[in-house]
Amino acid sequence: MPPRVSARCLLLIGSERSVSIRPSRRARAKALLASVAVVSALTTTPAQATGGDPVTNTSYAFTVKLDIGGKRACTGTLLNNQWVITASSCFADDPTQPTALAAGAPKLKTTAVIGRTNLTGTAGQVRNVVDLVPHPERDVVVGKLASPVQTIGWLHPATTSPTAGEALLGAGYGRTKDTWVPDQLHQASFTSTQVQDGLISIDGTPVCQGDSGAPVFRQVDGRTELVAVTTASWQGGCLGEKETRTGAVAARVDDIRTWIRQATASTLNPWKTQALTLTSSGLYHAMRDSNGDWTGFGDVQKAAGTIQSISYTADAGVRDINYVFAVGGDGHVYEASRRPTGGWAAFTDLTTALGNKAGLTEVAVTSTGTGLALIGLAGDRIYHAIQNEDLTWTKWGDVSNQLGVLTGARQVTVAQTSGGQTHVGVIAGTKAYHAVRASDGTWTDWGHINQEAITPGAANGMAFAGIGGNLQVVLTNATGGARHGIRASDGSWSAFGSLTSRLGSETMTNVSAAAVDGELQTAVVTNTGRIRHTLRHADGKWDATEQLTGYPGTPSLVSLTGSLS
Repeated sequence: MPPRVSARCLLLIGSERSVSIRPSRRARAKALLASVAVVSALTTTPAQATGGDPVTNTSYAFTVKLDIGGKRACTGTLLNNQWVITASSCFADDPTQPTALAAGAPKLKTTAVIGRTNLTGTAGQVRNVVDLVPHPERDVVVGKLASPVQTIGWLHPATTSPTAGEALLGAGYGRTKDTWVPDQLHQASFTSTQVQDGLISIDGTPVCQGDSGAPVFRQVDGRTELVAVTTASWQGGCLGEKETRTGAVAARVDDIRTWIRQATASTLNPWKTQALTLTSSGLYHAMRDSNGDWTGFGDVQKAAGTIQSISYTADAGVRDINYVFAVGGDGHVYEASRRPTGGWAAFTDLTTALGNKAGLTEVAVTSTGTGLALIGLAGDRIYHAIQNEDLTWTKWGDVSNQLGVLTGARQVTVAQTSGGQTHVGVIAGTKAYHAVRASDGTWTDWGHINQEAITPGAANGMAFAGIGGNLQVVLTNATGGARHGIRASDGSWSAFGSLTSRLGSETMTNVSAAAVDGELQTAVVTNTGRIRHTLRHADGKWDATEQLTGYPGTPSLVSLTGSLS
């Protein structure tokens, strides 16, 4: 049996921040440890008590320092943009009875410091914890922050269980072997020694007081995911402890992901991000809610019918319906739709409705509010069609016939801004072009974005999103990196700023953008076969980039849109 004593919180006493453990609790902890009859779940050879290494960068910015009424200190994890997860025992009147914790506001004012690896500094963000939702059977609680956190990445729960012998990582603000109350976040290395229902036993770096609720995590395919939160420890190797055993127990989160989603649902709004990816295995769909949590990727063709040799895909949301378009190997355009309940209308061939365009290779689509504007690319020619509110279609219109042919055209994008302006973008060679269709159906001439905007550079991909009267533009560079700029409603362009620090410097083979609830979301596919996603808030601040996982095969395309649930 693993130790059941909580790795209890530090007690912060007075303005000097001196720390002590109440004697009654120390005695109770010693008695509990002494009463453990079987410790084979823990390694019999204590690991070297190193206390972990200081974290000097932002690698583990998702780690949270919790100050509970100035009396207790714990560690937690940023779970999404407005919730943290930690141990219930941090808040319980009796830490040995964590499931007795009642839901609601914390009894003591609780402050969460997020993304500040050195507590003497000012980095990161500070929020009050205003609501607690404890798990009914596990030493786990989620805490609602007073307002959402921006720019700091969070940690999603693992989708698979840990295994015995697995190498895991951790981070915490607890006591070390030589510091009673460290101001520095420390990282840890663990090995899982036993996996049980709801629990995992770990050994390695000591888990000390102040580490209660700290994250235990793993890295999978370049993405970090939360495996468990620490709840109990022998505390061997911690300052002031004579115990030599360094094992600890953590509460698993991989098997309570549904509960976590339900417990944090109070901060959701109706907007969702719909994402499509075309991979070497097929076409897949996932959703991101307003908390920042993603569903798994589902097989679109299994739900909506198989399209032979899909070469390109796009999607757009009209109110609560997500429309999906695919170009098949026969050059035909197919349309399917997903209802908010999750049901799919099957793919239908639009050749009769749109007209046949030989050599069609790409499509792009945007919501017009009541219908859709569809752009097609065939050879060097650009075509435009409209789906009306009654779901009828206009035939393809030849945009190139009006505006001129762009030799070497190879990628299209489209978005609508307020006033009914439809913005069409084309990559031809390494140049980016832009034209506008007014609500009366008239078109502007092609504009050369490389000349109109300031230093966007050579382009190999482009994505548009309309937010109010502004056109948000993301350009990817053939030699790696991405840039973002804005075309204002008066036609003026901002300078393009680099997104390399967010999306990376790898060559990006595909890019998509969408307006979701007044914010810009963008995703890219890299030449290493990864999908990266980030979000720009209305105030211009960017969230940390996350890497999407869970799709079969190697992705070649990604497409985003927003819809109401």
